[in-house]
Amino acid sequence: MGSSSNENSSSSPRDKYPYPTEFNVLDFVPKLFSEGNYNNWKLLMRDFIRMRGLIGFIEGASAEEFIKGAAAEERYRDEAWERSNNLVRGWILVTLSEDIRPQLVLSSESAKGLWTRLEEIFDPTRSTWQLDEGMEYRQGHYLALQKAAINGDWDKAREIIERDPDAVRTHITPTLQTALHIAISSGSAGRNRIVRKLLEKMTPQDVVDLVDNAGGTALFEAVVVGNMAGARMLVYKNSDLPNISDKYGIMPLHWAAMCGFREMVLYLMELTSEDILFANDYAGGLLLCLLTQSEMYDIALTFLHRKPELACMASMGFKEFNPFDIIVEKHSSFPSGNSSNFWHNLVYLG
Repeated sequence: MGSSSNENSSSSPRDKYPYPTEFNVLDFVPKLFSEGNYNNWKLLMRDFIRMRGLIGFIEGASAEEFIKGAAAEERYRDEAWERSNNLVRGWILVTLSEDIRPQLVLSSESAKGLWTRLEEIFDPTRSTWQLDEGMEYRQGHYLALQKAAINGDWDKAREIIERDPDAVRTHITPTLQTALHIAISSGSAGRNRIVRKLLEKMTPQDVVDLVDNAGGTALFEAVVVGNMAGARMLVYKNSDLPNISDKYGIMPLHWAAMCGFREMVLYLMELTSEDILFANDYAGGLLLCLLTQSEMYDIALTFLHRKPELACMASMGFKEFNPFDIIVEKHSSFPSGNSSNFWHNLVYLG
């Protein structure tokens, strides 16, 4: 790693990659809720990580640079690095608010990647949108439309769109969300009315092309909040949406599994192409782990029957796990005295 404390060639890999476990990060660092408390959060989190000798994991070399540079004791070093990287990444994630965490938990498997992503979103000295005068103008110009989308107020949104038809296809927030992204994920009672009206003014290609700064279509927003009606409207507009990943290679189905929305998972599994889902072990392995983590064991088993070899692989998002490592930690899933099912037999008799 880039930190000098981790570069002493005379020390062992265990010294270079410590693994302190006796600390509760929330005793030292407040939760991150918005850009309003980001600077304070960053200062305290960085100091917390530095004091535990792990500052290199957010300021040093990337995972790719580490792996390329590993020489002697390569296997042990890789395992030691991964263990401490996961610890730092976990510290960061546990301090994120419930609104922020779902947007970031799948965005990077390294602590440094997660740290950088937070800087891109919240740090005005690094956020590229802060330097975009056009974005600043649109954010102010379309503030009324943004509020209408949040409130599910189609009457107000219609007035704006009638004056400015391009507003339907315009990115109106710093994270490049459109009115459709905002409306479909809002908690308002009228959200799906405004979604339906917006879609009437859009082409099937629009709902594919209009993505946020993570490369996510509006379907991702519907999935994360469990908006089934909104998801169905989007897919009716363009049936390709379930097969379109964001820029990190994550599919809408992955998010549905991570959020634990069973109905959404079953719906998207019927629509997601097997050719895409099984195109590589990353997509399939990650989905199997997420289904298991969310305790959708019957769906995971059905999925596993389609590609049994995934059971022996650790997905990139869960490098320290395969689905069986996850399931053995689910003690509540195996109450004493119950008759064994398939998963019981795998765990206890395998």
